[in-house]
Amino acid sequence: MKAIISILISATLILSGCTGAHLDIFPELENPALMQQKIAPELLHQDIDALVAGAKLRHPDFAGYADEIALYQQVAAVKANITAPMTRVEFFRHIGQLSHLFQDGHSFLIWPYQELNALREQGAKPFPFLVKLSNNGVFVAKQYKSAEKQLPAGAQLISINGVPVTDIFANTQRYVGGETAVLRQAFVAERLPFLLWAVYGFINQFGVEFVHQGKTQRLFVDNKHNWQVAENQPQMTDELSYRQLNAATGYLNVPSFDVEPGAFSDQLTAAFSQIAKDNISALIIDIRHNTGGNTDTATELASYIANKPFRLVSQMTEKLNADNRGLFGYKGDMGEIITTEWHDYVKPNSSAQHFDGQVVVLIGPVTYSAAIVFATTVQDNQFGLLVGQATGGFANQTAQGNLFNLPHSKLRAYVATRLLVRPSGNSMVSAVIPDLTVADKLQDQQNGIDTTLQQVLQHLSTTDNHAKLQ
Repeated sequence: MKAIISILISATLILSGCTGAHLDIFPELENPALMQQKIAPELLHQDIDALVAGAKLRHPDFAGYADEIALYQQVAAVKANITAPMTRVEFFRHIGQLSHLFQDGHSFLIWPYQELNALREQGAKPFPFLVKLSNNGVFVAKQYKSAEKQLPAGAQLISINGVPVTDIFANTQRYVGGETAVLRQAFVAERLPFLLWAVYGFINQFGVEFVHQGKTQRLFVDNKHNWQVAENQPQMTDELSYRQLNAATGYLNVPSFDVEPGAFSDQLTAAFSQIAKDNISALIIDIRHNTGGNTDTATELASYIANKPFRLVSQMTEKLNADNRGLFGYKGDMGEIITTEWHDYVKPNSSAQHFDGQVVVLIGPVTYSAAIVFATTVQDNQFGLLVGQATGGFANQTAQGNLFNLPHSKLRAYVATRLLVRPSGNSMVSAVIPDLTVADKLQDQQNGIDTTLQQVLQHLSTTDNHAKLQ
């Protein structure tokens, strides 16, 4: 669960030392009985208003991000459809559709996680497979096995419980935050097990239709199966991992920056010690599926490849509310917007493990939050080359999410309170554009081949192309 929801952590910790209930992402319900209760429609209408009002109160550029006309039209439509008492889960399927209209990956309504946790404690199992989204479709990321059953890596999902996967993604992207539809659908892929339950009620039993190597197949999955990544596949973990690809090139996979800084530092020390021993001349750093985390970890990684002092951002803007004004409101008044120039520069790592060779950083639509901050730091300071596909989120990020409960349902909302400008100072609203764009190839994906990684290796394998990448 941690890897999939790391996007929630990313804005909370970024450039912040704050603590408090407004930063507690997944608290328990004070009244667990609320999970079984039905709530009157007039109270649910009040919760809808509280969600929008709470977002406007906190977000530093609500009008610049949210589609306000569409938002208020959807508010009216949601209220019109709530005419009878509902449980929290039923209510989420209505109010959750407002999330995408905030158009910010750091601002959305969290699914009713307490109910899902309760089901899992009773033995229920959500959708068990990690998937990846591309312009060619939705694919199973790893090879899975359960007793005699298996699902091959690269299988393209066609339907789940009779619902076309294209429809699932088009519908559920309305229940997540994100600046663009591309980013929201990428988040759906990251959170698919949770959203299949929260939006469709799918849990325990899944009829999966997929295509592999041109053949359509069907697989039935229930909670009696114990699906695991096949032994010959890399195990799914939040920890970074390093391996040498050939005599001259190493590969560092960084799936998350949502790692305790001390533990991440130890992982970096081990990885770069091995990199130094391997004496490689090129290092590929993969953050394509990194949705963010603690910027302390992103900063330390950047220090290992930096050739000069650097800063993560050039400017920060914060909107003050009752939770983030500081002790006795020393920062300012509620509603005040404060802009600060960022002058904190970080020195390169001075150890023998510092890497002085060529760096290639792989990015994609899912790269977000602290991972975008890392990518723009690399690009703006020319520490390496960005390769892959444009990010779904903006290069200039929102950050520092505050959380609050809706008054009656106690569903939990997450809203950004800060805006960050990339190190170069370029405030243009755009995605992070790679220096070299590589499109996924359908045939490669269906055969479990990483198109982007293979193309980078092909470029690095020749002297002429190696120079181009520099």
